[in-house]
Amino acid sequence: MMNKSFINTLPFTKENEITTLVENKRTFAVDEMELHVFETYEASSLVPLQFGDMVFINMLEGKKVMHIGEIDAFDYKPGQMLLLPSYTKMHIDFPDATLHKPTQCTALVVSKQKIDSILNYLNEFNPKHQMIGEWNFNPEIFHLYNTPELTELLNKFFSIMMGNNSLKSVYADLTFKEVIIRLMQSQSLLALEIGSSANGALMHLKEFVRRHLTEKISIESLEKVANMSKSSLTRLFKKELGISPMEYVIRERLNRAKELLKMTKSVKESCFGSGFSDVNYFVRLFKNREGVTPGAYILS
Repeated sequence: MMNKSFINTLPFTKENEITTLVENKRTFAVDEMELHVFETYEASSLVPLQFGDMVFINMLEGKKVMHIGEIDAFDYKPGQMLLLPSYTKMHIDFPDATLHKPTQCTALVVSKQKIDSILNYLNEFNPKHQMIGEWNFNPEIFHLYNTPELTELLNKFFSIMMGNNSLKSVYADLTFKEVIIRLMQSQSLLALEIGSSANGALMHLKEFVRRHLTEKISIESLEKVANMSKSSLTRLFKKELGISPMEYVIRERLNRAKELLKMTKSVKESCFGSGFSDVNYFVRLFKNREGVTPGAYILS
């Protein structure tokens, strides 16, 4: 499972301004984009929701149970994001919502024209390598876990959208372009994680990293496996996944460490079993990336 990163909770609606206890909505808009902030204050079931354009949904507080089409219902919690095409029908349960512990999520609705203009710009002026294909969203990967890079940008974007800066529309437009790129890179990371990436070079490197995770892996060894120069390899990772090759290795080791922590209940065994050579470094890195120590993760 990929690392999750949590977006900051937004200011809740003032009590005297709440108009409904189920999906109370505030809207902040600029050209071709609307940010809706939804809050629910009581337990509810099968609440319908649908948008006329592509929507980017982020869970900030609490839990929902999502019912989307023929897909099995699934829990939806902070650290997760949904990318849904226009007119997708949703029904939502709020099993734990109360006045004192409401849910909060955002729904960013963006016109098709705006999405298309950004994708066309990227494909014309900053195209991917010809073996990778064009910049585009993968409709099969619609349920994501926020990366740290994406979370940082979304925090910035939501702050802009909810603010009153005279250049709000300009800042929102520029930041959203970055968000779009990070989203597609997040999809590519998840596709690689689940083995559905169309990029053969990345799939080959993933398998090499996983086979040799407990050994020393250097940028030079990755260059040889990929048969690429250091600069070409770095460009491939940065453009397709948004991270460096060695950052990818670190994330794979952390994913393995989390599996081992649950199985072995041992910080030391999980450290060395996932390819880290220093327990103190492992504990610091894990705490920095996951928000809890390895020991606390075992108990979670």
